[in-house]
Amino acid sequence: MPDRTTGAPSPRPPRPPRPRRSRFLAQLDDPARTLDARPRPAPCVLLLSRACDTDLDPVRNLLAGAGIRTARLNAEELAATSLTIAPEGRTVRLNGRELIPTVTWIRHFAPTALDPAAFDPTALDSTALGPATPVADVAGTPRGAFLRDSWQAAAAQLAAISGTAVRPDRPGVLCQLDLARRYGVAAPRAVLTTDPYLVRDEFDGPRVVVKAAGHHFVEPVPGRLHGIFPTVLDRADLAGGPRPGPPVIVQEYVEHEAELRVYFVGGQLHAFEVTKTAPADPWTAPDRLGVRALPSPPPDVAAATRTLAAAMSLRYGAFDFLLSAGTPVFLEVNPDGDWRWAERRTRTTPVTLAVAAMLAALHRAAL
Repeated sequence: MPDRTTGAPSPRPPRPPRPRRSRFLAQLDDPARTLDARPRPAPCVLLLSRACDTDLDPVRNLLAGAGIRTARLNAEELAATSLTIAPEGRTVRLNGRELIPTVTWIRHFAPTALDPAAFDPTALDSTALGPATPVADVAGTPRGAFLRDSWQAAAAQLAAISGTAVRPDRPGVLCQLDLARRYGVAAPRAVLTTDPYLVRDEFDGPRVVVKAAGHHFVEPVPGRLHGIFPTVLDRADLAGGPRPGPPVIVQEYVEHEAELRVYFVGGQLHAFEVTKTAPADPWTAPDRLGVRALPSPPPDVAAATRTLAAAMSLRYGAFDFLLSAGTPVFLEVNPDGDWRWAERRTRTTPVTLAVAAMLAALHRAAL
């Protein structure tokens, strides 16, 4: 408004001073004060087995001591397991935990250990599978078969998205023996047959070994393992029947002065000499079993183990050899073979330490 006496514009009144900003409250607008506390997937070693696999317990303790997280999935506990796999980010949500599997080791994760009766039948309610079945009847239905098949597929997917997978895949016994011979490692003659009586004349020695073509255990009911162990028989005692039986391996019996169990663990070798009166002693008569830890395997055995492990692309394997007149004779390898029974007998832990070191190295390499 102009000044009435001079006609000049009136000066503007001074602005009130701005309130000084609180340095304390200013922190609320500072991005440096923001911490992202949202859950993030944690790198971890993922172990798939079953609850009775106690070999993994001390391994997990050693990994925890090294600051390496682990997660375990047991076949018997799948009814209470929540799982989501996101392949784009190679992440897994397992029972609410966000994980990035660096290593997945599949050991005794057998679908036969899964009890379909423990699952809520309404969880499978779909048009394709038909109406929900009462819980007690699930095991022998398509629903039970679907559950087992689905979890086996999930295990394969977990291995596929991991940085590294240690799987139980192995050639059959006959393929293993043939592979050994092709690499210059001695192996017994063996055939697979549904009628052992018909092959008795294919062997020269007086005795043979009859063993399962697959695993030494079957699981007709979840949680109830039934052993079918190798048996030494006189050739003349090979029986025939009116009908063929299940396929079995008939193998020549090799006279020997020692039996060795050699563990191949990520390139390390740990050997034990095993004394037994029958092939089934480790399971049926453990008190008769003699075990002696060796400082190292004999050089020829070590060379054969490394050769076969490389030929089968194994990171871990339990190899069985006989020493016959000083020559190593390869019997078979089990890529998920247990080791704590030998360590307990000898009060040693070399395989446990080697397994933990192998998993730790694979874990760190995947980060």
